[in-house]
Amino acid sequence: MPEESSGEQASLRDIHVFLVVDDSGSRELLRTVLEYAGALVSAIDSARSALAALEAIRPDVLITDVGDKGGDPVALIDRVRALPGCAEIPSIAVTADGRHGERQRLLASGFQEHVTRPIDAWELCRLVASLARRRG
Repeated sequence: MPEESSGEQASLRDIHVFLVVDDSGSRELLRTVLEYAGALVSAIDSARSALAALEAIRPDVLITDVGDKGGDPVALIDRVRALPGCAEIPSIAVTADGRHGERQRLLASGFQEHVTRPIDAWELCRLVASLARRRG
């Protein structure tokens, strides 16, 4: 894995990341990066599976990338927030749309962060670490 520009990689040790990504290649790449940084990762391929899994587990951070195959990140976060014990899980939306309006829509819907593809893996790790610390 390449070194990040600041010279320090964010450690995700003891952080449970719940990854909801509908593209299998992207899901495995993100899982690999997050696990390399020390995170425990639960990776799910659909919003429906994510909602069922979240009834049983409470991750430290939620990352979603579900828009390319007909998923709607706003609908997903609305349903996640309605689950018992899930209203405060810090969350990151990953999309291909970097327009300011899209970012504002996602943040207003309940995501704490919005990241556009292509993803800077180490920046994503820093965001996850930051969100997990804030929840702390």
